[in-house]
Amino acid sequence: MSPSDIDAKIPVKVDDPRALRESISRALRRNARKARAPAAIISGGAGFQARKGARAFRMGLIASFVVVVLLPFLAASIYWGLMASDQYATETKFSLRSAESSPLDMLGGMMGAPASQSAQDAQIIVNYIKSRTMVEALNQALDLRRIYSRPDVDYFSRFKKGDAIEDLVKYLKKRMDVSIEPLSGIIHLEIRAFTPEDSLAMTKKAIELSESLVNDLSTRARKDSFRLAQSELTRAEDRLRGATEQMREVRDKQGVLDATAAAEAITKVITTLRIELSHAEESLATLSGGASNPDAPQVRILNARIASLKNQIEDYTRQIAGGGKDSGAESMAERLGALSRQQVELDLARQQYILASANFESARLGLETQNAYLVSFLRPALAEKSTYPRRWWEWAIVVVPALVIWGLLSGIAFVVRDFMAK
Repeated sequence: MSPSDIDAKIPVKVDDPRALRESISRALRRNARKARAPAAIISGGAGFQARKGARAFRMGLIASFVVVVLLPFLAASIYWGLMASDQYATETKFSLRSAESSPLDMLGGMMGAPASQSAQDAQIIVNYIKSRTMVEALNQALDLRRIYSRPDVDYFSRFKKGDAIEDLVKYLKKRMDVSIEPLSGIIHLEIRAFTPEDSLAMTKKAIELSESLVNDLSTRARKDSFRLAQSELTRAEDRLRGATEQMREVRDKQGVLDATAAAEAITKVITTLRIELSHAEESLATLSGGASNPDAPQVRILNARIASLKNQIEDYTRQIAGGGKDSGAESMAERLGALSRQQVELDLARQQYILASANFESARLGLETQNAYLVSFLRPALAEKSTYPRRWWEWAIVVVPALVIWGLLSGIAFVVRDFMAK
């Protein structure tokens, strides 16, 4: 500042050196205080004087705040606060229980791990619930398009009734949460709808369809087992029928129903005849010892009786043991051998038929009974109030990132402007 400038602002006499020095000192202190006073950041301050274009920079910051922060804030506040439709959630937890268990499943249970077959079936259920097949089944049973395209649902949450099934699958995945706990095998399912009745009906139907799927997985194997058991039973029946017919033919050919019983009866007859023969011989010896005439009637009668008994004993003995090579008749021993061999065949056929019949009955019961069950320990219940959307959370998801983004962009803009001003 020149003395002429000071003189223009401070009326002092130039020829007074002391007054001139004081005037200069006051002007310097005033300029120093003004220079040290910080200007507003938005006008390009932060310790600097307002730069050229500060007004445009300030207007840009305001415009960016309106676009990046204020408009999303207003939109989120209006939608989540006033427009978003209430959604009701039905939650359930269930586990899979099988009517049959293998040794590996028992070992896994002792180690705290889920059964191998049950764990595999649980994973299948989770994937099935997320699949298009489940959506199609639910849509056929409950008409999902009607449920999610109600006129009282807000525009952004409503499903367009004319959209394709693929769009319905994507739409339902956003309103269905399903997961499985790896260690326990417990399945957690939550379905959301715009009325509590719809969400409850969908959850119950999903459980029913999942249970049917698990039973259908083993239906083919059980049907194959049933057909095999039925085939084995048919063969066993044919074998038993044939063995019975052959046994009848052998009995007809041998002329006896039971060779063992017949042999025992003949043996008893022979024993009785031998006793009678012994008595007759004893009586003959008594008469002979009394010096009776050999031609006496009593002696002749006893001799005839003895000869008859001997012939009968010989005939019965021949029936049991056979009459030698020259005899054409079969002995009871030969008959007993033929009948015994056929009896063994008949007994084997009967045992095979009993086993095949038991296997067939077991396969039939397995096919007709339910093989797997979904045990719900958290049963689906009718929701009393809406739990979705989580309005404050959804609002924060929009507003907080907008503030962060605007702050970052503003900081970058300040750094670039200050760098360009150097």
